[in-house]
Amino acid sequence: MHLDDIVDWELNQKQRIEKLALSRNEYPAVVLTALNEIRFKRNKATHDDQFIATKSDALAIDQKAYLVWKWFLEVYSLDQVADYKKPIDQRAVLQNQEDKIKALEAKIKELQANRPQKVTVTPEERVRRHEINIQFAKKHKLTEAETRQLIDQQLRNAGWEVDTERLNNWKNQTQPQRGHNMAIAEWVLPNDQRADYALFKGLDFYGIVEAKKWDEDIAGQMAQPKEYAKEVPYQSNYHLLSNQMGDYKVPFIYTANGRPYLKQYQEKSGIWFWDARNPKENAYALEEFHKPDDLALKLTAKNKTEADNDLVDDHDYPKFADRPYQIDAINAMEDAIKNGKKRILLAMATGTGKTRTAISLMYRLLKHKRARRILYLVDRNSLGKQTANAIKDNKIGTMSISSIYGLKELSDKVPDSSTKIQIATVQGMIKRLFFSDDNSEKPSVGQYDFIIVDEAHRGYAEDKELSDDEYRFYNQEEYVSQYRRVVDYFDATAIGMTATPALQTTEIFGSPVYTYSYQQAVLDGYLVDHDAPIIIQTKLAKEGIHFKKGTEVDIFDQDEKTINKEKLPDNMNFDVKDFNHRVITRNFNKVVCDELVKKYLDPTDPYLGKTLIFAATDAHADMVVDLLKQAFKEQGRPVDDDAIEKITGSIRHPNQEIKNFKNEENPNIVVTVDLLTTGIDVPRITNIVFLRRVQSRILYEQMLGRATRLCPEIHKEKFTIFDAVGIYDAMNKVTNMKPVVKNPGHNVHYFLSHKNYFETNEDTNQYQVDMAGAVERKIKRLDDQRRKEFERLAEIKSVDSWARKLSKLTKTDFLKEWPKFVQLDHINPARPKQFISDAPDEVVDVSRGYGSGNQKPEDYIDSFNNFIKQNVNTIPALQVVATRPKDLTFDELKEIKLKLEQNGFKEKDLQTAWKNAKHVQTTADIISFIRQVAAGSELVDHDVRIHNAMQKVYGMADWSISQRKWLKRIENQLMSSTVLGPNAEEAFNDNFYFKRQGGYKQIKKIFPEYADQIIYVLNENLYV
Repeated sequence: MHLDDIVDWELNQKQRIEKLALSRNEYPAVVLTALNEIRFKRNKATHDDQFIATKSDALAIDQKAYLVWKWFLEVYSLDQVADYKKPIDQRAVLQNQEDKIKALEAKIKELQANRPQKVTVTPEERVRRHEINIQFAKKHKLTEAETRQLIDQQLRNAGWEVDTERLNNWKNQTQPQRGHNMAIAEWVLPNDQRADYALFKGLDFYGIVEAKKWDEDIAGQMAQPKEYAKEVPYQSNYHLLSNQMGDYKVPFIYTANGRPYLKQYQEKSGIWFWDARNPKENAYALEEFHKPDDLALKLTAKNKTEADNDLVDDHDYPKFADRPYQIDAINAMEDAIKNGKKRILLAMATGTGKTRTAISLMYRLLKHKRARRILYLVDRNSLGKQTANAIKDNKIGTMSISSIYGLKELSDKVPDSSTKIQIATVQGMIKRLFFSDDNSEKPSVGQYDFIIVDEAHRGYAEDKELSDDEYRFYNQEEYVSQYRRVVDYFDATAIGMTATPALQTTEIFGSPVYTYSYQQAVLDGYLVDHDAPIIIQTKLAKEGIHFKKGTEVDIFDQDEKTINKEKLPDNMNFDVKDFNHRVITRNFNKVVCDELVKKYLDPTDPYLGKTLIFAATDAHADMVVDLLKQAFKEQGRPVDDDAIEKITGSIRHPNQEIKNFKNEENPNIVVTVDLLTTGIDVPRITNIVFLRRVQSRILYEQMLGRATRLCPEIHKEKFTIFDAVGIYDAMNKVTNMKPVVKNPGHNVHYFLSHKNYFETNEDTNQYQVDMAGAVERKIKRLDDQRRKEFERLAEIKSVDSWARKLSKLTKTDFLKEWPKFVQLDHINPARPKQFISDAPDEVVDVSRGYGSGNQKPEDYIDSFNNFIKQNVNTIPALQVVATRPKDLTFDELKEIKLKLEQNGFKEKDLQTAWKNAKHVQTTADIISFIRQVAAGSELVDHDVRIHNAMQKVYGMADWSISQRKWLKRIENQLMSSTVLGPNAEEAFNDNFYFKRQGGYKQIKKIFPEYADQIIYVLNENLYV
């Protein structure tokens, strides 16, 4: 390993052999098998008191050791290798060789102590070694017996009782036994055919395994074991399963050749598996055999086709994830599952509820028994705890998801049989699968049938400056390899979720089956936009830091935590991207912190939100915290010590501090490095400050994502980026998180005043997007009362749904919404704070303002008159009032009132303005005001007009006492609703009061001859 530059001195022997097998160096299988056999026998001799090595055992190990030695010399030296010689009894010889042995041991120690730390292997030498490995493998192939030993061990590792020589149906007539999980070799079938292995759980016949030669392709070798599965006869000494499988009598079919699974050679390696119950699904490779309990669990699952159809028919989505895009995402993932995709990627912007969407999907999969157990993988403990809390908090009815299906959290390494959801970190799972000697904690390949990987971009497209302790266990290359192995290890459908897909993400999971972008989420009103950044440029940042040759400078030793003096041998130049990484500059950080405190930050005002600052290192974070506290003190505004904190992996209780940052008043300003870059949900963050440069677009977008969430409590409409290191310009060319609105300073009123531009220009898409963004910003500042007021005036059911559609409308349809934009502009948001003054004051004048511009009463009446004259022929209901009021319906009256109110004209305001302008009290209704302008009618008080019309009705006949009571009810309804309807049938069936009393049919009984005439007389006389 050292000579091929893949050394890892921390690995044990088993892990080193595995690493050799998984490398691309084509190490011969016979050598790896020999190494494993030597290791196994050595461990038995050392740790098993019952083990007794025979002479034949020793000779067999000696031959294998020779084989390894021969291979090593052929590949790594030019030495000639002598033929193998059977060793003679060395006991007498060894007694005379003690001095020589001690000398050799000393020589070995000396060589080990002086071994080179870095081996350089030329490309030519790598090619030569690779070719020798291939030729050696061709000369020294594994025998059939050796291959069977490997497959025996693979089955044994999965919990099957197996021994090809002893547990053999053909040779020894071995039969299945109750309470035993057996892999019986050479199972005899009709016509004297023999299946290489038959798998029994107790007396239940579970599967057939076809064994192939080590170097033989196994992916295409399913035909023979499939045929065996059809030929299994019914016999009394075992049970055939009753699942519907067509012609197949046995459900689970395997082919294997003993080779460990390698992705790049998957057709020739691993264990290939096919489930006869799902004939439309193809066979695929596994790293290990299923355990007996895995197969038992598979048999409890619902038929996949039936479960998939149930999911399609189920339109009931949990309330906690029922936004339209979340439902679309769930449907897209379920479609992918139905179509047999084993790797699925979901891309949703940070803050749009990926976790809730995933929980909803898990609930639906478990509800319809499409899943038996789901593994939820996170990359950090804090995210695992956050996910666990979400699963506990989100409910179906009164029951949480965790109480319905059972949840195992990070501290639980092994699920119970009843557990349906388990949370684990990627790092913990890597350790359990590939770096643990305790096999009791190692999950089986079939332990989960779905894996959800949260923040799927992490671990392999990360910034190099990792400081969180959870990341120090593996180097970058190792982490990538092992991360993928976790996903590939399980016989499960893997669903990756990320806001920022990287190339590596799509290589593992494929292209996203559904994407919901940051820009769309902003336009839909589910995330907030950001302003153009505030660039803080200092002199040092602009000009750089320069040290001349020969200058004595202070050097900080990060390992020893000491400061030393060094004289520079050459000129040294640092620009801003090196600040706080390669060069420590307290003065740069101080002037930036001073500027932030002076103009932008105030931890004492909760309505300004919270601030998250990204530092370069843990020590840099400490410096920034100190500088900020000093700056507030120097500004004469000292803050609580807890108001500004560092939260990194190095502090004592990072998870508790994250909770405090989210839920408590303090800390208000937090400085971090990497711990808060992903998955942390703190809606009150309104400021992101960059004091470090990162090279990764993904990391940059994740950092911005910390501030995109809505926060109605503080009327958050946007967030602000403060950039002191030039990261915004550096990332702006590649990021997907550019501001949706190009000029965030333009509000709704600005766009209304530029309507002419929108109407006359062809390319107005950006204008429309910007205006939609401005509408979203204003809506976020409205409280519930003002939102409902706007919904009523704009005649829309939901202001959020309406705003969401604006950016997608055609230009023509967008222009149709213009009156609503005008109405929105007239509504002023609630103010988040008020100032108190003790200045004296006195009344100098009292007046009343009317309309949106606080007009004088005379001007208000003139505006109303002008509006009626300009619109009497364009608004149909106005024309009805002006020319034929007797035909006016109640709905048309409501429409008129709404149109007038949308333009600032209300009945009560008109009455008051008339009084103040004309000095005459009036209770005239809106119809009288309209007809006074449009038809020149006299302005008549509401009650007088109704009284006059009713007098005509009272004089129509000699009414009975009962009829007069009903006429009074009609009069009262007119007083409250102004009109009843153009005819009796509409008047009495559409009016809620009369409809409740039996409607037109009942009125006809009370007034058999006059029901229709009453309404006719009223309408003829109401507006004479």
